Amino acid sequence: MKIRITKGDNPIGKLFAETPSIESEAEYQKLMIVEELLGMMKEQGITRSELAKRMGVQPSRITSMMTGSNNFTIETLVRAGRAVGADIELHFVPMKQPAKGAKANKLTHRVAEAEKPYRAKRKSAKRK
Repeated sequence: MKIRITKGDNPIGKLFAETPSIESEAEYQKLMIVEELLGMMKEQGITRSELAKRMGVQPSRITSMMTGSNNFTIETLVRAGRAVGADIELHFVPMKQPAKGAKANKLTHRVAEAEKPYRAKRKSAKRK
């Protein structure tokens, strides 16, 4: 599928140029926390029910945590971290500045116009 924007503003570029809303940033941060936790659970072979036991909560609480349907308290994050043998670090960092309009539009415009998605070229095996 080839998307081509021929006139007017580039709506995809606008999305990347705007600062995300507080709600969308919060959702993103929750997803990142859940991904880290799931990764640590996988590495250590910890199931959701085992995580619930280690945290001292009902398994349904773990399910709601993993689906992102609730806000995490710092206490919940500390419990989850300890359950997988990890410390949690919370700190504030300066906000990244959004890309300026023309630069963001140019980059996303090129991506939107690409005929084929990027794929790494395979090295063909030499036959003897």
